[in-house]
Amino acid sequence: MTLRTEASIAVLAFVLGLTPAAAQTTQQTQQKPSATTEAPKTPVSGQIMAQDVNTVLAKDFLGLAVYSPDKLKIGNINDLIMSKDAKSVEGFVIGVGGFLGIGEKNVALKIERLQISNTPEGAVLLTMDAKKEELTNAPSFKSKRDMDLEKQAADRTRNAPVRPSTNN
Repeated sequence: MTLRTEASIAVLAFVLGLTPAAAQTTQQTQQKPSATTEAPKTPVSGQIMAQDVNTVLAKDFLGLAVYSPDKLKIGNINDLIMSKDAKSVEGFVIGVGGFLGIGEKNVALKIERLQISNTPEGAVLLTMDAKKEELTNAPSFKSKRDMDLEKQAADRTRNAPVRPSTNN
């Protein structure tokens, strides 16, 4: 590199707030074409390239509040119930009652009970034709995991060895 070019780089670096070494590296990088070019990406069968405007991601759906027709909050979506073949959402689990998560119980309902719309700002709005008191008084939802744990606990109790009484 000539003395004049080095001086020009130093002045340019000063103006841009770079060190002369960084300015030289930047100039050298810009002069050299990239040796590697990225191959075009090929979608796989069944791949969705972009979310459709008429869909909702589960992660955005979970935790959303559900409101009654009179605009009172019923509870929040805690989970979704999917078919085993993962082709449909069968229902939703809503947490009702309690305060700050204490005393809350889960109630599951068929997905048809839920109406999905948008607020004027474009946010998802969930409503259903039920009142909070109805769901608070409804039986709690038990997942398969909950039922399996209950069965295991009952089996342990039933199969526990009987200890002889120590009272005389």
